[in-house]
Amino acid sequence: MTEPTIVAPAYARLPVTDLALAGRFVTEFLGLPPGPAIEGGACFRASQRQHDLSFVTDAAATASGFECRDEAAFDRAAEALAGAGFPVRRADVGECAHRLVDAALLTRDRSGNAIDLVLRPHYNGRRCHLLRDTGIRFLHGIGLRSTDVEGDLAFWAALGAVVSDRVGDITYLRIDDHHHRIALHPADRPGVLNTVFAVESLDQVMQAYYHAAEHQIRVLHGPGREAVSGLVFVHLAGPDGTIFSLVSGNDDIGARQHRPRRFPFTTESLCTWGSVCTEVPEWRTEAAL
Repeated sequence: MTEPTIVAPAYARLPVTDLALAGRFVTEFLGLPPGPAIEGGACFRASQRQHDLSFVTDAAATASGFECRDEAAFDRAAEALAGAGFPVRRADVGECAHRLVDAALLTRDRSGNAIDLVLRPHYNGRRCHLLRDTGIRFLHGIGLRSTDVEGDLAFWAALGAVVSDRVGDITYLRIDDHHHRIALHPADRPGVLNTVFAVESLDQVMQAYYHAAEHQIRVLHGPGREAVSGLVFVHLAGPDGTIFSLVSGNDDIGARQHRPRRFPFTTESLCTWGSVCTEVPEWRTEAAL
């Protein structure tokens, strides 16, 4: 694969109506400590970065952030997206300060999902110490709703992302050695479908599952294992329709050749353990109807 201009997810900015309630969920259940204060929102850490997740009350301020490799890649991304017909502008100083980055390109895919391409997200001098032993290690990926999968593929292709696999029309995109960091889910509206955090082991996935049951947090799908990546997962309902996923396992493709595969849109393709999702339309197969 050609070297992508983006190297990893940087953050998810999710819309909520109650910042305090959303904050309690991620601190008490996910164990994420707060990051620096931001106007009109609240941010949280899952790594040594200043923030990996933030909640905002202004739905227009929501976005998925991805880190550019370097300044040259930052400039190439702007040129490639503009050349492919996507709107792109450079964030002003205030917008960058709100995102805790040195620079950002603000753009949208064909579906209308807001995407921030950021340069040098800010780090904290202190390690991230989780408030609860959930085993979260870093922001692994972001699932996006797509009203135009082919149009959105053109957006990500301009940034160097490549297709790893498909389940039906769900499309998994690779930007580094991981099987996928971005997933496009056919939907009737745009938006972030789920925010995915990597945890240390299968034990933490199962602990989250049992802890959710004990605290009346809805488990939307799982525990299970993805057929495409081999990752063990559990998808959990967060505040205001947000979905948080915890994953574990080795999904490293590395330098080996990987030809994209297409799996049928079935329960077994989404979960080799046979877990059925009934509440999320984008993951609801015929077996769940």
